[in-house]
Amino acid sequence: ISGGIIGIDWGDVLTTSGLAIGRDGPLEFGDPTALLTGDWGPDQTAEATVYSKNQTKKQWQEVEIRLRSSLTAHCCTGYEILFRCLKTEEAYMEVVRWNGLVGDFTYLSRNTGLQYGVANGYVIKATIIGNNIKVYINGKLLDTVNDNTFATGNPGIGFNYGCGETYGDFGLTSFMVTDGKI
Repeated sequence: ISGGIIGIDWGDVLTTSGLAIGRDGPLEFGDPTALLTGDWGPDQTAEATVYSKNQTKKQWQEVEIRLRSSLTAHCCTGYEILFRCLKTEEAYMEVVRWNGLVGDFTYLSRNTGLQYGVANGYVIKATIIGNNIKVYINGKLLDTVNDNTFATGNPGIGFNYGCGETYGDFGLTSFMVTDGKI
């Protein structure tokens, strides 16, 4: 399901052959978002491959993994793990809890520095088991966060709001999810 179509206040995720990118929604902080449908178990692992060219400090190009998320009209909840597409000391990786309304989010973790940025071909991964979220870049564990707010929801992807003409310069070329269910 897509942010603009279902969530109304969020942007949509667009796909072309082998690439997912964002498109702005109508409101600031309305990140382009897409969630998988179906019945997902609470223990989720999501992994994606980053597409990034023409990196710039002028835009806040981010690729995002969503865990235990839900999307309805004017409401988006769940966990967002985001990575800035930039390989400088201004890079960052954050874990955010979306509480519902556009702009209503809580930072659970914020990390800055070269090691938290991503570039073309990097593999990003996040897991949630019980209340524990773990975050990886290229197989290296970079962060662990605990939060008990959301026990269920669906995995998905997203991109930062406000990247305008640069949306074609960053995205995801693959996305895989498991939930421990047989």
